Amino acid sequence: MPTTLQRPFPDQYLLAYSADHVFYEVDHFFWLADVISRPTTIFSAQSPDAAVRTKNIFIEGFGLHLRNIIDFLYPRRLRVTDTDIVAADFLPNGKWDAIKPPISATLIAARIRADKEIAHLTTDRICGTPPEKAWECQALANELKSIFRLMCDNALSSRLASNVGQRIS
Repeated sequence: MPTTLQRPFPDQYLLAYSADHVFYEVDHFFWLADVISRPTTIFSAQSPDAAVRTKNIFIEGFGLHLRNIIDFLYPRRLRVTDTDIVAADFLPNGKWDAIKPPISATLIAARIRADKEIAHLTTDRICGTPPEKAWECQALANELKSIFRLMCDNALSSRLASNVGQRIS
């Protein structure tokens, strides 16, 4: 069982954590946004039903990583626990709150949608395949890329692994 650490987390711990876990979230999110957004992406499988399931798994992965990235950059204060890692942990004390842009209505709506459609069974799920069910993956990725770039540019190199910033570039 992992040792429970408390804030402020040691720089060495954050550096190793970011090289593994933050990189994983960033890499998977941006990769999925790219794959899903390409008009040439074809999800194939043994049957048409299996191809739809495969596409849905990619979309669910996108929604899950989207939610994690938004919560990392814009944590919900009531939900942050002593073990949660957030963007502010990688910058000097108080700097992230001073420089981060306000969360946009688009990101708020995307987080709520991911909460409702990916993480919970609710009546807010969109039925069928109407146009509004499609995720604007590339637009969301572009918006988050600039915010993540700001975070990486201001993070302490003793805390944030270089592979995270390299993946954003």
